[in-house]
Amino acid sequence: MRVFIIIEHKRIMYKALNIEDKTTQETREVELLDKAREVLYATTGIRLVVEQFEPIAKDTRIDALGRIIAYGVDIPLVIEIKLRPTKTILGGVAQQLRQYPGQGMLVADYINPLMAERLKELNIWFLDAVGNAYINQPPICIYIKGNKPTEKFEKEVKNRAFQPTGLKIIFTFFCNPNLVNAPYRDIAHAANVALGTVGWVMRDLKELGYLIEPKKRDRYLTRKKELLDRWVTAYPEQLRPKLVIGKYTTNETAWWKNKKLQNLNAYMGGEIAAEYLTHYLKPYRKTIYVRGPAREMEVAFKLWKQPEGDVELLKTFWNEECEWQDNKIVHPILIYADLLATGDPRNIETAEIIYEREIAEYIRED
Repeated sequence: MRVFIIIEHKRIMYKALNIEDKTTQETREVELLDKAREVLYATTGIRLVVEQFEPIAKDTRIDALGRIIAYGVDIPLVIEIKLRPTKTILGGVAQQLRQYPGQGMLVADYINPLMAERLKELNIWFLDAVGNAYINQPPICIYIKGNKPTEKFEKEVKNRAFQPTGLKIIFTFFCNPNLVNAPYRDIAHAANVALGTVGWVMRDLKELGYLIEPKKRDRYLTRKKELLDRWVTAYPEQLRPKLVIGKYTTNETAWWKNKKLQNLNAYMGGEIAAEYLTHYLKPYRKTIYVRGPAREMEVAFKLWKQPEGDVELLKTFWNEECEWQDNKIVHPILIYADLLATGDPRNIETAEIIYEREIAEYIRED
């Protein structure tokens, strides 16, 4: 017996989740998961049983374990819950889910049709609170997209640690772990942020359990892998858009391999940096982080602005304390985040190689 349910752009409406701001993040996620399970059962007759709702291992952000039980099959699930996900986080979600045995599933309040297509391409099952779903393991084959919420969703309350200033400070700590114990003035300089913001971000990191300070000036990061996962998810939404100078095109080939690049205080990022590190990826997007004037880059490599161009210039956001040992490229953590943000399967695979080769040592617990 095979069950096929394929519904596209159906005008079936479900009431959107309505959660008061005063509820905790975990309560919001529990209620979202319960709502999505109810709608799945009402729509398809399929039950999602939640077995564990808490971190399933040290340094993980996976939110729950569960099972799909229906039509004689029993499918173990690793569940990640996101409130209002966007396409830029899908690479990070895919990378997180692949770390654990069992089929990965994203549960959200709403998955729009374009995101549904990308998740299906990445083979990430999904479920939302308005009836959209993708489950694909014979005899169950379900793909529902196009259901729309009848109300606006509550926005997730953002913590300052994962706003632009906080992301700069966390990046600084990953690049130079000794700065965690530095005076706030030194941290502010290295992260290129205002001195007054450092204290707020440090307090938030403590409250979230990522920063331990048993006594004054004796600080250290903990749960580093979880912190990195949150950083690479937040970076493309919160900080990266503020850095974009513009998109360009050029008739020159392999220009990013030219030695002139370093003389312009410019660094390879994203796919071209990944090619340089791994020789595994043929780059399409050419990402350059620029410390100097963009005009110098435009002249040197005959770049002209083009909204759909494959060259992207961004401003650097760090100071010299965060330079990578090879000054041709940005720090591998930034390359990793850029690759995951594309949501491209080949880029995600390359990001995992870079993580193992270049990043894992930075987040090892002391």
